[in-house]
Amino acid sequence: MTGSSLRETKRAETARCLATTAHTLVRQRGFDEVTVDDIVEMAHVSRRTFSNYYSCKEEAVAAVILLQAASGLAAWQPSGSPSGLLALVRDLVRHQGASGTLATLADVVSLTAGHRQLVPFVREAQWRLWSMAEERVLDELRGPTDADVRAELNALLGAVFGVVSSRFSSVTGDEGDPLDVPRLLDHVLDRLETGFGPSGRR
Repeated sequence: MTGSSLRETKRAETARCLATTAHTLVRQRGFDEVTVDDIVEMAHVSRRTFSNYYSCKEEAVAAVILLQAASGLAAWQPSGSPSGLLALVRDLVRHQGASGTLATLADVVSLTAGHRQLVPFVREAQWRLWSMAEERVLDELRGPTDADVRAELNALLGAVFGVVSSRFSSVTGDEGDPLDVPRLLDHVLDRLETGFGPSGRR
């Protein structure tokens, strides 16, 4: 491993340690009872180190969404031989559910009910997750993609994230059940299949 690679690995480990520590402490005590000093003390780093990674405890907590998603996306290998865009998206959605990404997202969103300062950081994490998912699906297509393919992928992922965002808003007081998300996503993708066709293209 080169010096540059080693530094990148250490930075990634530190970012993960700070995020998971912040999330754990907040889950145990609540946001109001956790300070950055508490986080750095448990993580055995300085406040300066913390500030090199996160602007505040809210950003650190929201980061666990992206850390979990990145892990799930890296581990994803399409099962069988998905035939087309829609099949790939469906397979990825199921994998992310099984790997814990949806559960982590729901857990962090639940914290916004009592701490509204967390909301913008969760929204930013969701947007980044959307982008990460798009790039991962494009990687699996293994070939040049035209504007039509990207537009269709955006439509599919937009539908997925629309369902996720709407359903997870229930934990902040709206109507719905986050635990019902996997079934709803399958239903929406089934409906989209009637328009896009099994391959994801008309």
